[in-house]
Amino acid sequence: MIVSAQDLGVIPTNPDIVGRDGANSALFQGDSVWLYGDTFLAQANAQNRTLISDSWSFTADLSAQNGIGDFEEHLDSAGEPTMILPESPAEQAYNQAHNGNVCQEQPCGARWALWPTSMVVDAPSNQAFIFYMLVSARPGDFNFQSVGSSVATWSNFQKSPQRPDFNPPIVSGHSDLMFSQSEPGFGTAALISNGLLYAYGCQVPNDGADKRCRLGRVEPVNILDRGAWSFYAGDGHWSSQVGDAVSVFEGSSIVSVYWNRFLQRYVALYSKLLSDEVAMRTSPNPEGPWSDEIIVFTAMKPVQGTVYDAHLHPEYDVNGGQTIYVSYSRATGTFSSEVRLVAIQLASRQ
Repeated sequence: MIVSAQDLGVIPTNPDIVGRDGANSALFQGDSVWLYGDTFLAQANAQNRTLISDSWSFTADLSAQNGIGDFEEHLDSAGEPTMILPESPAEQAYNQAHNGNVCQEQPCGARWALWPTSMVVDAPSNQAFIFYMLVSARPGDFNFQSVGSSVATWSNFQKSPQRPDFNPPIVSGHSDLMFSQSEPGFGTAALISNGLLYAYGCQVPNDGADKRCRLGRVEPVNILDRGAWSFYAGDGHWSSQVGDAVSVFEGSSIVSVYWNRFLQRYVALYSKLLSDEVAMRTSPNPEGPWSDEIIVFTAMKPVQGTVYDAHLHPEYDVNGGQTIYVSYSRATGTFSSEVRLVAIQLASRQ
């Protein structure tokens, strides 16, 4: 199915950004918008932070054949890149008090983090939905825990997305969350097909070993109505109960899924766990049956750890989807990284 994989090099970034991961994207209001997770800054921002939990870039360059450039960011009053998801007043106060640069409370470096997981655009309403996790992080390697997931709505490119506020809360103590830490984190990947929004939940926050992907769906207009969601329960059946959701394939905590016109199949792509290999599956339907995975390419080895965040960027497809583009972040140091771009040429489906 794979004819070739060509490394196109590093995607350029703002020189004030030392490193960041994630890099999922979507075409929104004329620009390709790229969302990232933890972002390390060379200079402190207006809040005297050098680590922010998410960031974003956008570009009008919609041709990736020779790489992608002309990225821009919205900057704060200190001239540093801003977050895409706004912190609540309580989260901001907590993060400022535990800010490692000017720590006022122990443990220094503790924080609430907002990690975008996917972004999907609803063309009829001209708005975007940004799925995210709310994470409690403490000092130390891998010392973090998601407390749940949700989705923000974004209707104006010049303003911040809006996190929901459920009353009464669905998740106790966090009025913005739609799904708890014991439920799949729906929004690992998301797409709109035939008027329905499909969201894959490929991780359960309180079970880090569970990478099985469950599937929920809802009409976009009702995305913030938890009662309007249904979940794939197997054998062609959908259920209103999230506990009935079954795994449609096993992937990773970071996955991309979209409809590929060339293959006439849905494509799921992800980094294999504890490996630098990037894998792909295909299916005629969002719920499956999904094919066995194939290895698309092996990413360039990081200086530490493994590659874990391969993402598809469908707005850059060419030749009807025969050539697709994949990004991944690669550690170049303790806090530094680069994002690389790979062009994949697909063979006709047998």
